[in-house]
Amino acid sequence: MDTSTQKAPVSIAPIEDELFRLMVHSVKDYAIFLLDPAGHVASWNEGARRIKGYQEEEIVGRHFSVFYLPEVVASGWPEHELKVAVAEGRFEDEGWRVRKDGTRFWADVVITALHDKTGVLRGFAKVTRDLTERRMAEDTLRQSEERYRLLIDGVRDYAIFMLDPNGRVATWNAGAERLNGYTADEILGAHLSRFYPPEDAAAGGPQQELDTASNVGRFEDEGWRVRKDGTRFWASVVLTAIRNAAGELQGFSKVTRDITDRKHYEERVQQLNQELRARVAELFETNRALAAQSQENETFVYSVSHDVRGPLVNLQGFSQELDFARTELSELLQGIVPGDRADRVHQILTAEMPEALGFMQKAVAHLSCIVDSLLRLSRVGRVVYDEGPVDVAMVVDRIVAASQGTIAAAQAQIVLGELPPVKGDTAAIEQVFTNLITNALRYRDVSRPLRIEIAGEPGRKAGTVVYRVQDNGLGIPQSAMPKLFMAFRRFHPDSGPGEGMGLAMVRRIMERLHGTIRVESQAGAGSTFYLELPAGDASTQQ
Repeated sequence: MDTSTQKAPVSIAPIEDELFRLMVHSVKDYAIFLLDPAGHVASWNEGARRIKGYQEEEIVGRHFSVFYLPEVVASGWPEHELKVAVAEGRFEDEGWRVRKDGTRFWADVVITALHDKTGVLRGFAKVTRDLTERRMAEDTLRQSEERYRLLIDGVRDYAIFMLDPNGRVATWNAGAERLNGYTADEILGAHLSRFYPPEDAAAGGPQQELDTASNVGRFEDEGWRVRKDGTRFWASVVLTAIRNAAGELQGFSKVTRDITDRKHYEERVQQLNQELRARVAELFETNRALAAQSQENETFVYSVSHDVRGPLVNLQGFSQELDFARTELSELLQGIVPGDRADRVHQILTAEMPEALGFMQKAVAHLSCIVDSLLRLSRVGRVVYDEGPVDVAMVVDRIVAASQGTIAAAQAQIVLGELPPVKGDTAAIEQVFTNLITNALRYRDVSRPLRIEIAGEPGRKAGTVVYRVQDNGLGIPQSAMPKLFMAFRRFHPDSGPGEGMGLAMVRRIMERLHGTIRVESQAGAGSTFYLELPAGDASTQQ
């Protein structure tokens, strides 16, 4: 028969005066009520109503098993609690209880047996406290601790373990076993110094680490450590002091990571840096030697070109004298040479000798142009350039104005964009743009109108300006690109006279101005030259 749903007559006598009753009845945080000897509710306070949800008239007289889960009631647990309270004087427990609305709460229960002066059981005092929030907090903490433990135990790339205040191993994770080689059974209780090389342990290194961590809260280091098998590895170590709320040292947490590979990489990088510095020094010496050799070559070219100019002038003069002598000889031989030879003499003096002299003079003129070009090229390396601000817009305007006749004859269109100022030598920069514009006019494609665009913008490298000189001319074959800036190289010889020195001089000038030049081109589509120079301020240009 279910006693939890039946009410029984209450026969318990009052045991406290009215003041005490009022005090108990007003308590809200605890359910405080009386049970008769059979376990029926005999009194009910405000805390009981708030915690369990029953009004006093609803619960008084009902068996207290109504507060328990059905499976617990079926097991006879409520009766067991009363029996223990009778036998021992009190019963204390924590467990799930049920409110009127069926919801559960975690309760701390104390049942005290009440006897009169003759020892007769008069009933029970029952105090219940709702600890659901504490229970949930404890469960959350326990789950968090379990997750943390599983996390630590599951980490394999880091040795994470605890030391007691004396530096002895108190916990051990899978990462520590993998890294150091010891199982938990082998290492628990061992001192920290076991992981250190003998010389470091003898010097007191482990104890110094513990002292530092204890004094400042943390110790971090990199150094050699020793595995169980005696092999060494380069470790990153963080040792942290663990203290309780009172500030008392409870031990240390130790995190160790094997960074041997990183150590080797760093050593390799240092070695490569040393090799690089050696190569840079070697390259510097090579460049210095090449610069000296280049200077020597320029001096040699200048000297040879200067020396060759004299014989060339003589050859030009002798060829003219020879032409005068041919004319005079032709006049002297008239009427003297027999008739059968007169025609042959006339052919030699009026046809063959002028042709030979023409070839000679043309060759001398061409050779003279080559010598002049060599002198100009050698002069580029010898002249001292200014490094002042240059108004490039003004320079290009001047070049375009001076070339209006050629531009009109070629029916060309020149479009000028923004041309920021640079730092350099005005004459040298004018020579560079003059050469590029002249080339664009010379190597135009007669099948379409020529368009030349010149513009500049800040370079990708800080403090530089990049100029673009673009045309839609003949373009440059890809096969010719590697030799484009070499001297005496011409890729469109039918487009007019020249010795192929212009681009070689442009590159040399750009190098002297601490700049660079590069080109993008496609045969039949045109070319774009890019000039990069140090940025300047034209406002201060003289």
